[in-house]
Amino acid sequence: MTSILEVKDLCKTYVVNKRQNNVLKNVNFVVYEGEMVAVMGPSGSGKSTLLYAVSGMDHITAGDVEFCGKSIPKLNQKELAKLRLDDMGFIFQQMYMLKNLSILDNIILPACQSDKIKESRKTTVERGCQLMHKLGIIEVADNDINEVSGGQLQRACICRSMINLPKMIFADEPTGALNRASSDEVMEELTRLNSEGTTIMLVTHDVKVAAKCTRVLYIVDGNIRGEYTMEKYDKLKLRERERALNGWLIEMGW
Repeated sequence: MTSILEVKDLCKTYVVNKRQNNVLKNVNFVVYEGEMVAVMGPSGSGKSTLLYAVSGMDHITAGDVEFCGKSIPKLNQKELAKLRLDDMGFIFQQMYMLKNLSILDNIILPACQSDKIKESRKTTVERGCQLMHKLGIIEVADNDINEVSGGQLQRACICRSMINLPKMIFADEPTGALNRASSDEVMEELTRLNSEGTTIMLVTHDVKVAAKCTRVLYIVDGNIRGEYTMEKYDKLKLRERERALNGWLIEMGW
């Protein structure tokens, strides 16, 4: 298996009121191409901080993070911005989109800012429409962001994360603001993308979401205390996967 993300002795420290707060402490793990990895743990354990640190969205205090062989801490701001734009996709719990643009224009915006794919605007628009059609939201292409449901908006965010053909998608509680039906729809799309070869790392507190991943990292007080590995997602075995994962989480102190 080929590694896409290697995290070595990662530390992240904040200083608040002259007091040092060690949020991440000597974290080590590897994500391989084609994996779908969930990060779970109690509130305040460092889940989101870890996601932002390994994706280059936040500076690290010590250690190293290698993405496709490139050391993220050694990149300058311009190199880092290009890496995130071209080779990473991002999905957040809060669905950040520009209010003055339509859903489709929000989706294709990263492609318009990147020179990774040499193509005309017409071709970019066609690719954006293809993604929207694939995710079942083509009918809202010209809508404003306040004219669609939460599930539709999050699926639009998935389209946007895919527009530059990223090597890996990072998602922070991608279903956290959605009801169960919309959450299931979004996770079906993410698992489908993963089955097509896209590597995904996501933070979640939802066992139903994590059960659709291939591996779960459990973090407590900034340390990874254990990991749980599963086979590729099989919808017919979802209940069984949920029960087994829930049992393991209970053993870990969940």
